[in-house]
Amino acid sequence: MICLVFLGSCGEGTVGKDKNEQPLAQAAGQYLYPSTIAGIGTGMTEKDSLYQLKVYTEQWIRDQLMLDVANNNVTTTTQIERMVQAYKATLIMNEYEEALINQRLNTEVTPQELANYYSNNKEQYQAGISWVRCHFVKVKRGTAELQKLKKWFKSDAGVDFERVKLFCAQHKTVHILNEDLWIEYDKLVKEFPKDAIGSRHRKKQAILDRMDENYQYLLQIFEYRDKEDAAPLPQVQDEIKRIVLHQRRNKILQNLRKEVYEKAKKEGTFEIY
Repeated sequence: MICLVFLGSCGEGTVGKDKNEQPLAQAAGQYLYPSTIAGIGTGMTEKDSLYQLKVYTEQWIRDQLMLDVANNNVTTTTQIERMVQAYKATLIMNEYEEALINQRLNTEVTPQELANYYSNNKEQYQAGISWVRCHFVKVKRGTAELQKLKKWFKSDAGVDFERVKLFCAQHKTVHILNEDLWIEYDKLVKEFPKDAIGSRHRKKQAILDRMDENYQYLLQIFEYRDKEDAAPLPQVQDEIKRIVLHQRRNKILQNLRKEVYEKAKKEGTFEIY
């Protein structure tokens, strides 16, 4: 027997056997109540919400019917009972452990912790592509104060670097002026004439000063990472953070289980015969 009843907000229906609640459906003696499916269809239109409810209910009926047939044709064995109990125990323990871990877990990973892990595990993070840190300016020929720009760019004085930044803000340029920013080397190369950047320019602090018929190019490379080298830390720090947090979680779990065991041992709440 299948009894499927969809209820309106003020609908009247049969009161369930076990709850003071009107059931949505019944199959093989089992009842589906509104509290069981709370949240289904949230945020949807009324039409879509009713459709989702219908789909869920139909599937629930099919599952209950199949479970009833299975129960009537399969002898419940000790092995199945053990599996059920083991699964239940695992769910309960996981729920408790997860709650305590979330209470104790410090989710902040400091830059120093990231750097330490990276330093000790660089070999795990091959770059795969080439990366570079640099200062770079590309500006049209004939731009005012171009000679001054070249002088400022090649200077080590902080005041001249500020002048370079001001120049780039006031003129139409393509530029990178963040020494800590890693960019893909191939993307940098595309801004230059073919073969403009040689191996000598990839050496630290080497400056490239080149002009073609359209543009003036200035480049100073601070660090170059080949694709065979370790990837720069900023490119892998999210992954490292996940690993560090996972290690913390495991440590908390180990300590928790040890605490429970040691407390029980001290209080004599278990015995080995």
